[in-house]
Amino acid sequence: MAGPHPHEHSEVECDSCCATLEGARVICLDCHGNETLDLCSEPECLNSVVTPKRLPDLEAPHTPNHDMLKVHRILFGRDTARTEQNAKDALVAARKTISDLKAEKRPMPACICCRNVVALPCWYCVDCTGEFPRSLFKISPCSSEFFL
Repeated sequence: MAGPHPHEHSEVECDSCCATLEGARVICLDCHGNETLDLCSEPECLNSVVTPKRLPDLEAPHTPNHDMLKVHRILFGRDTARTEQNAKDALVAARKTISDLKAEKRPMPACICCRNVVALPCWYCVDCTGEFPRSLFKISPCSSEFFL
């Protein structure tokens, strides 16, 4: 029996457009109930508002300014909490790095794809290694092109 496509996240659906997720799965780190809030990487879904009427498990609406985790491989249920905590820890470190660089009036990191200067919001890779912090940031347009 064949398994899911390598970039298909099993039977996870986008909570905005209801399509089966293929490619990247975006998980909101701020919206939690019994289930994760999952979005596909389409711009209209990433910029959407998901209300408790649409997803009854939500305590408050999901908005595009929430912290999000983009996953490019299947994430098993048993790994979700650890992965989310690692992403939150990385987010704290990335925000501190940007804040420190601004305070010291030092250059901002460059996108690892296009080498443009990073500005918020941006993506921060929690799997990459390299010279911290310059090799870990991706600006939004490059993020989808680089991984998919």
